[in-house]
Amino acid sequence: MLVWHHLIGDHVTLEVIQKEISALLDDRAHALGTAQHFRNLVAQARLGASQQEHEAFFRGMLADVTEPTLPFGLTDVHHDGSSVAEARVTLPASLNTRLRTQARQLGVSLASLCHLAWARVLGAASSADADGRIVFGTVLLGRMQAGVDQALGLLINTLPIRLDVNDASVVDSVRDTHERLAALLQHQHQRRSRSLSDAAALRRPHRSLARC
Repeated sequence: MLVWHHLIGDHVTLEVIQKEISALLDDRAHALGTAQHFRNLVAQARLGASQQEHEAFFRGMLADVTEPTLPFGLTDVHHDGSSVAEARVTLPASLNTRLRTQARQLGVSLASLCHLAWARVLGAASSADADGRIVFGTVLLGRMQAGVDQALGLLINTLPIRLDVNDASVVDSVRDTHERLAALLQHQHQRRSRSLSDAAALRRPHRSLARC
């Protein structure tokens, strides 16, 4: 039995550990690659965008947001955690194929389509402002750079993204979403609490963010 907690690692870390344990048990230790150090991530984060650049990016994205996106008006969906339930639905493979085909035709990622769809769900379930400004949290893998894709540790990060659900066409909206996600990746190691405090207009606790 392997005791695990997300405070020390993410899902990729768990997969790497399991793979290495299997290799050792099967006498395949020689096949393991060189271990990647967590300090590589620290160096990349510190040598990347400056704090001023982080602040300018999140202010530009969130400064004109006057209220958080609250589906069904709920401000605290967790309470004490005792009533949290989980539901899962397996989507048909044909839908997955159609979505990937659409993404390729538009020149965007599947993630961009899913983020736009989630923004429209939140827009329908909440009181979006007149400009359709929707803000929610999105989970970033944090392993896009070389040298950390197999590193052990907690690399994932949740950051806010703002999408506008308005009268723009689906094609324009999904391409705009793709551009915003690409820009957000440049700040993937920024602290979430810092990114939210940098946007003075967003005055509610970040716990209210509906994650994608």
